[in-house]
Amino acid sequence: MSNHDVVVVGTVCCDIIFHGLPSFPKLGEEVWTEGMDVTAGGAINSPAALSRLGINVGIVTPLGKDIWGEIIHSKIKAEGICTDLIYKLDKSLPQVSVAMNYQNDRAFVSYGEKVEVSDFHQHIEKIIRESKAKLFHFYANSEPGHTEMILEAKRNGKIISLDTGWDPEWLTSERIKEQIALSDIFLPNLSEARLITGKDDKYEALDALAEIVPNVVIKLGEDGAIAYTKGKVYESEAAPQEVVDATGAGDCFIAGYLYGWLNNRSTLECLKLGNYCGGACVTSVGGYTNAPTEAELNVLLAETDVKN
Repeated sequence: MSNHDVVVVGTVCCDIIFHGLPSFPKLGEEVWTEGMDVTAGGAINSPAALSRLGINVGIVTPLGKDIWGEIIHSKIKAEGICTDLIYKLDKSLPQVSVAMNYQNDRAFVSYGEKVEVSDFHQHIEKIIRESKAKLFHFYANSEPGHTEMILEAKRNGKIISLDTGWDPEWLTSERIKEQIALSDIFLPNLSEARLITGKDDKYEALDALAEIVPNVVIKLGEDGAIAYTKGKVYESEAAPQEVVDATGAGDCFIAGYLYGWLNNRSTLECLKLGNYCGGACVTSVGGYTNAPTEAELNVLLAETDVKN
């Protein structure tokens, strides 16, 4: 098994992205868009951005034997992400998301068939036991056995970073807090943090999460990010960007933040790197298309004087 720095566990989907809509379609209405791209999204965004930053990253994701799996596999390979950890099925497994970008926001229609969770988790647990990766990145979810899988990584001495998706029922449940408590770094966006904690104020949400996990980062979109670590609150503003497609901005932020963390950068530098990567993402169509390189980040670091 390859000696990765980071292993990302999650589901990758095939993204069909419409952009340049003149208006958002109403029921019974057809709208012609200016552009369309076919790429991969979901759990590929963070590892693709990490790979561009020179991080040796592998991805654990289920892929079916169909056109969607072929597209996703080609995109993973093109980004230099290790494909050895992929859970390959000998049957179709459609994972498709259609994104419609309008003005500075977007809407999705998605479809995904489920894998046999127990078999997939056995595959993941084998990788956890055999991998030399220092950090495992998971996405909090309500699938049976998911908490136990994160716990297995913890038992094997892995550092756990955790993101989550938009599912109001899940975000307001007590079960998500079990997964957050197992993580070392939790990186929700503000809307997710508000639902999890019941706190509308970003600082109160940050404080509430800091009672569960030692390192918390709340992504604030165009307003940057805030973090809590070692008893102190940190803040970093984001530079204004011309938004083309906001898809994947949070995932690219995570890649920039983890890159800084893996390289022992200060918390403020990590936030700045995350904001830079997230900001670069929104300037093009696709969840990682314009993710920066390590050379570009080094220029940014050379220009900054922020310290802990």
